[in-house]
Amino acid sequence: EGLRPLGAAAQGTPSSERVRSPLAQGAGQVPRKVLALYSREQIPGDYKDIAFTQLHQRGEMPLNHLGVELVYHDAAEPLPDPATLSGYRGVVTWFEKPVNFKDPAPVCRWLSAAMRARLWVVMLGDPGVYQSSQKGAPDLPADCADMLRALGLKLTGSRVADPFSLETQYSHPRMMGLERKPDLLDAGIVPLARLLPGGTSYLRLGFLEGNIPPVDPVALTRRGAFALHPFFLYTNGELNPPQFRWITDPFAFFEAAFRLQGLPRPDVTTMNGRRIYMTHVDGDGFFNRSELDPGKWSGEVFLREFVDPHPESPFTLSLMTGYYDLSLYTDKATLALTRDMMNRPNVEPASHGYAHPLDWRRRKVALSVPGYTMDSRREIVGSSEQIDKAFLSGGRRTALFQWTGDCLPSEQEVLMAERAGLLNINGGGGRFDSRFPSYSYVHPLSRLLGAARQVYAPISNEIPYTNLWTGPFYGYRDAIESYERTENPRRIRPVNIYVHYYSAEKFAALESLRKVYAWAYARPLFPVWTGRWVRSVRGFFELAIERLPEGGFRFRKGADLRTVRFDSEAQVPDLSLSKGVVGFRRERGALYVFFDENEPRELRFSSAPGAPYLSEANFEVSRWRRTPRGVGFLKNGWWKGELILGGLGAGLEYEVRSGEFSARIRADGRGFLKVLFPDSERGGPPRPVSVEPA
Repeated sequence: EGLRPLGAAAQGTPSSERVRSPLAQGAGQVPRKVLALYSREQIPGDYKDIAFTQLHQRGEMPLNHLGVELVYHDAAEPLPDPATLSGYRGVVTWFEKPVNFKDPAPVCRWLSAAMRARLWVVMLGDPGVYQSSQKGAPDLPADCADMLRALGLKLTGSRVADPFSLETQYSHPRMMGLERKPDLLDAGIVPLARLLPGGTSYLRLGFLEGNIPPVDPVALTRRGAFALHPFFLYTNGELNPPQFRWITDPFAFFEAAFRLQGLPRPDVTTMNGRRIYMTHVDGDGFFNRSELDPGKWSGEVFLREFVDPHPESPFTLSLMTGYYDLSLYTDKATLALTRDMMNRPNVEPASHGYAHPLDWRRRKVALSVPGYTMDSRREIVGSSEQIDKAFLSGGRRTALFQWTGDCLPSEQEVLMAERAGLLNINGGGGRFDSRFPSYSYVHPLSRLLGAARQVYAPISNEIPYTNLWTGPFYGYRDAIESYERTENPRRIRPVNIYVHYYSAEKFAALESLRKVYAWAYARPLFPVWTGRWVRSVRGFFELAIERLPEGGFRFRKGADLRTVRFDSEAQVPDLSLSKGVVGFRRERGALYVFFDENEPRELRFSSAPGAPYLSEANFEVSRWRRTPRGVGFLKNGWWKGELILGGLGAGLEYEVRSGEFSARIRADGRGFLKVLFPDSERGGPPRPVSVEPA
């Protein structure tokens, strides 16, 4: 639903539904990119990477959840002509202090040009466009004051405020207070930001002393929006760990700021109505001795405890190949164990480097191999080729490279993996639990590096849960809380059990991992290899969306991305008019729509689907076809297959056939048919399924 005018708290009367850009409406391309303007010079520390910006660490994940891609640009570098930014929806800034540039005027003139080009401009934190002055207090250059007025903001500095001299005149109930309510005791320095006519205030504060007009630190404007510190994100760096809480709801704020209401969100958390599940293991600690059985390697114990009992479940297992150039690990039994593990039908082979770089920039490695100094090609391409030649058979090859150490490869190193045909993952992650109780601790989907993209792990591994593997070694059990909090009230992440082999080294770590796997196996999830999820993420960024003249949407490219989500759609897909749509499901107030493997796909809406459809399945579906009274398709998945079809004849009996499996099942009174298959394909070829009236 859209945001409503706020009556007395609003300047002017337009609601967010009526404040629209030509880019956001009508037929044609739906822009999904936002230019993230930042100051490289202001990034703390000696490593000036976007990974250490607030926008990347805190702001990008909610934007990804809304289907938006951030593209970073250092404002000190030449700025692109706004008129050439095809596919861009707007610009976002998040500065942390008033002065960021020796001369901010060129940046301000560019932001004014961006607004004239009909790009939304969104300012977070501090506007950051003041200029140092010899008089003491920083100055606001005339070009920057003009830019802020064009945005809809009159800024006259800031004021150290006694919280007892302030009052909250209005706080939007949906926009403010997601994780912490606006607290004037936290305020300290209050920005003297006044919303100009034509916008909507989400937070209005009044001064009880002095002749100071009310201020609006969080507001929607006719040209974008702003959410200023300290009323956007609560930050307390004096605590351990540092604490963050969203005061302004970033999901609702970004949706309004970039006018995203009603648009489809590419979704990488869900396939065919089920939350995605995957597990991947980094190669560290494979050759650690296990407390459970001191005569066994930890990798061998991991295999026995988790992989052997579940041949129906997919595992992505990686190796550090430098081990196998050390004489200690080249005996026949060890090599046979490794070959057996990597060739199992339910194992996706992956590389975790040669000597495990700890610091990709400083060229430091974890494993000491005589005569070896770090070489990026040897770590990425060479390690994968070594696995292919030494351990894989039957045409199998390494599919995935799992970044190591600080997980901060360069653009050239990520491109090296991509050009070798390797998918990549790791870095990012985050957690959401009682110690880190905020969405702001969950990282985005990826790190963009020029022409390359590093895909992040969805959730952190056991290292932060065990204090860098110093204990408590049972800490990874708290990952379950992260899985639960990233599912409700909104699903923002798949379930990813991500560990190292050394989790099988310690009794406590092993027991916690047993609990985590048991939790996942007891839930209605969609199991995939990790590489399959990485392809979905790549599809997220490849997908192009068009609004059709007659209503609905067309989706081009990004065919590995099989789900789009609508957060406020009352209708359902019209299957007689849509193309490539196999089904849909409502969950937590959102409509998830499922596609087949073909593109382009087209989606139209109506009050009823008008044909049988897939409501839920824990396996991939391809070659979907509707027959006069039923459906047929190919299924390919893990675990025992589960299927729910909708749109069938209420109370009618249907015959379900798939290979040797055959059953007669009656649809319920709403036309839903539930099928439980006795097994799955377990990584083998897909099987045909037909569902027809008996």
